[in-house]
Amino acid sequence: MNLRLKYLPKMKILNFLLTFIYPKTCMSCNTLLNYNTKIELCDNCAKDFNPYRGNRCITCDRPIDNTGECSICKSEKIYFEKGYCVYPYAGAVRNTILNFKFKNMALYYTYLGSKMTEYYFEYIMESYDYITAVPIHKKKLKVRGYNQAELLAEYISEQINIPYCTVLKRTVTTKPQNALNKKERVVNIKNAFSLIDNINIKNKSILIVDDIFTTGTTINECCKVLKKAGAFKVDFLSLSAKRETK
Repeated sequence: MNLRLKYLPKMKILNFLLTFIYPKTCMSCNTLLNYNTKIELCDNCAKDFNPYRGNRCITCDRPIDNTGECSICKSEKIYFEKGYCVYPYAGAVRNTILNFKFKNMALYYTYLGSKMTEYYFEYIMESYDYITAVPIHKKKLKVRGYNQAELLAEYISEQINIPYCTVLKRTVTTKPQNALNKKERVVNIKNAFSLIDNINIKNKSILIVDDIFTTGTTINECCKVLKKAGAFKVDFLSLSAKRETK
């Protein structure tokens, strides 16, 4: 008898017990999953993690309805050379990110970081001196326990063999950006970041990582600090981006 068939009933019982004792749930909707499921997403939510094939802004890469640049990249002073956004910030992607950030699901960084790494190898393949992350204030870090962007950036750094370096710090505690309009976001985030003491990034190329690109205000402010400190090139890679609609 085939050994796999011989032990199949016992494997099913073990699988049932593991599922009962250590339930495995979907990262997005918390549906109970089979313990042997390779990814922690149910079939329905996994569909939102398929590659996005619609129109994107040619500068920041956010999903847009038309072609060319989004209205922000057309009208604002942009301090990054190129942006890369993996998914639209919607559906299961949005739910997973919110769980990742606010429900103590730090371990999600491995799956999400792997998807960002795949995107890097397929669409970016640029060489950078450093990878860094959008920082959070030390007060928020103390409450949350981790910076989700830093977890993603460090994972990607290991996978693509480009050194991770903390180059920015958040010096001001700001209001949550998601509760503000575009004008309020600009005022709220102005001068909120500064360069880490005694670090030299002159003529360096840097890829900065974040989880959500909404209006681009936070990323652009970070890139502004880096460029003013002498960085030769600054790009960003975001796990998701909010769609601009007309």
